Amino acid sequence: MERRPGAARNLLEMVPERVPEWTVAGEGRVKVLVPRYGAGRLGHWIARRLDRPYIFVNLDDIGSSVWRACDGRATVQEIARTIEAEFGERIAPVHERLGKYFAELERGRLIRWRDSG
Repeated sequence: MERRPGAARNLLEMVPERVPEWTVAGEGRVKVLVPRYGAGRLGHWIARRLDRPYIFVNLDDIGSSVWRACDGRATVQEIARTIEAEFGERIAPVHERLGKYFAELERGRLIRWRDSG
């Protein structure tokens, strides 16, 4: 995503896009393939020297639904509506929870952001 330095972004208008490979396991739960030692240069350098450089991260039912919705087209607002309709009070407050979840995904370099326009 290209932004001007210092420009604020409205999370609800952003479009998350999945980065790593993933698969669907039992009960529709998502398993995300992530580098064992992180997505940075050092992690990749270490991983190339090991037999099993990746691990699967198993997401719960809510995380799996959010992950599947991160298709590179839907905004966070649209994802929030979908997740709220699916899980109701279990996800309340939806915007706060999604904000924290997306912050974790971004920190782990599991998603990248696009502008909705």
